[in-house]
Amino acid sequence: MRTRTIVGITAIPLFILLIFFAPLWAFAIAVGLISAGSAWEFLRCVDPNMPVRLRAYASASAFLIPLVYAFAQKGAVTIISTTVYFLAVLMFMEIMLSYRKDERIKTQTLLQVIFAGAVMPLLLSSLVRIGLRSNSSVYVFLPLVAAFSSDSGAYFAGSFLGKRKIFPHLSPNKSLEGCIGGVLSAIAMMLVYGAVLTALSYNVNFFLLVLYGLFGSAACQFGDLAFSAVKREYGIKDYGKLIPGHGGMRDRFDSMHFTAPMMELLVLLLPAIS
Repeated sequence: MRTRTIVGITAIPLFILLIFFAPLWAFAIAVGLISAGSAWEFLRCVDPNMPVRLRAYASASAFLIPLVYAFAQKGAVTIISTTVYFLAVLMFMEIMLSYRKDERIKTQTLLQVIFAGAVMPLLLSSLVRIGLRSNSSVYVFLPLVAAFSSDSGAYFAGSFLGKRKIFPHLSPNKSLEGCIGGVLSAIAMMLVYGAVLTALSYNVNFFLLVLYGLFGSAACQFGDLAFSAVKREYGIKDYGKLIPGHGGMRDRFDSMHFTAPMMELLVLLLPAIS
């Protein structure tokens, strides 16, 4: 717990610096690194014997996709479509060439690589796309407010009050009380964030921020459970050991793959800050 808290306290200021004081492309590089690491860990989890070059294909694609949104804004769709196309071509070539060897590459592996190298980074790239759509770093910070406050609220509420297990075979520590605590914590932090922005002369719709907290926490907890299901299927505790107290890159940012797209959708349909 102590190590987990120290890492969290250290990481949050770094993200604040990147979001509020660095150009969008610098933040996109950070998202790309997280995306690449997550792809590598995911593939190592689902198939420890997967050839390293296949993981490298997925990680390279996962790193590139967030950057494209920042560096090639108008041509992003074309470049990303091309990237996914060549990733698919590479994998089909690997399958065809594997018939010349004793060890065959399965179609299942192709789907795993494309998921890790294309689908996951497209979800995580919502962090960058929010910055492009709103042209304001205050919106980019919303997914982090939702995810980290929901995680913290769920953890502490579950630790002290948790009695009713809702997914005992999937996530034994997940309780109804923890889920409710996560939602309330996310709503509370959204309102605090709104109050800070109001003091900085932004126009804030607090009712919509309540919705941001509610749906953001729901997406966060869904993402946590979704990738926990993958871990349970393959019998592992953590995706990696890169982040002390948290596990791997995938363990720390699993929920962000669903929280960021949810925030992007809300920002697009119901903008709460101007």
